[in-house]
Amino acid sequence: MTASPGRRLRDALAAHHPLVLPGLQDALSARLVQRAGFEVGYLSGSAVAMTLLGLPDIGLLSGTELIDQARRIAAASDLAIVCDADTGFGNAVNVAYTVRALEAAGMAGVQLEDQTFPKRCGHFAGKSVIETSEMLEKVHAAVEARRDDDFVIVGRTDARAVIDLEEAIDRGRAYAAAGADVIFVEAPQTVDELELVAGSIDAPTLVNVVEGGKTPQLSLGDYAEMGFSVVLYPTAAVRTAARALENLYGHLRAHGSTEGAPVEMISFAERNEINDFDAYERIGDRAVAAAQSATHHT
Repeated sequence: MTASPGRRLRDALAAHHPLVLPGLQDALSARLVQRAGFEVGYLSGSAVAMTLLGLPDIGLLSGTELIDQARRIAAASDLAIVCDADTGFGNAVNVAYTVRALEAAGMAGVQLEDQTFPKRCGHFAGKSVIETSEMLEKVHAAVEARRDDDFVIVGRTDARAVIDLEEAIDRGRAYAAAGADVIFVEAPQTVDELELVAGSIDAPTLVNVVEGGKTPQLSLGDYAEMGFSVVLYPTAAVRTAARALENLYGHLRAHGSTEGAPVEMISFAERNEINDFDAYERIGDRAVAAAQSATHHT
């Protein structure tokens, strides 16, 4: 029997110290993550808002849009994916629905955060957080709603920016006690703060690497030595893709041709390999042959 997505994610967490979690935003990026050799991925709400809507990560992406995107991505890859579900799109009841829908869509886990709605990107100013008691109800609801006990619940707190680091650590401990499998304290601002987070919470911890954001970007070895279980790179891919597209379109506008553009393209053959063209072509050829054979016998 094939292991569930949640089981595969838990196996990856056990096998890697720490586990590198690459961000993705659509079916193509999921296929490329898998092609690079990863077994896991992270569906970034920020990246989906940017690519699907062309809008910032400020709570504009709906639960339905996210669930639909998750379903497409799960169908296109074999990755065990953690899905960023923001605040759960409402109260504890909405969280329960969101968890069940994302699990049914093929996700391996969900990330829930304690911001008020509408949320903001964790490295933006102007955030606020709900009471700890309300977030605990959301964590309890997520744990109760999952059908597979291996489905992973990531509990995130943004209290560092809103209150202080001590409050963030206290919340992380409380979310772990309530059943969250991984604790994500967003945006520690110094190496000392990172060390304190990883060393103060008796549960697997996640560090979020946002290039140019508030948290120091260190080596994988540094994060491992601190004790982090997961190192997340949520939007590096979409930001890289955006720059490449900007350069390509700018060159095309200026020169009327893609020749000499300051970007590197995959080959035509690679494109067909990534999107599984050969498999669909074989099905089409077989259907054509069957139709021709039937015509000849009538």
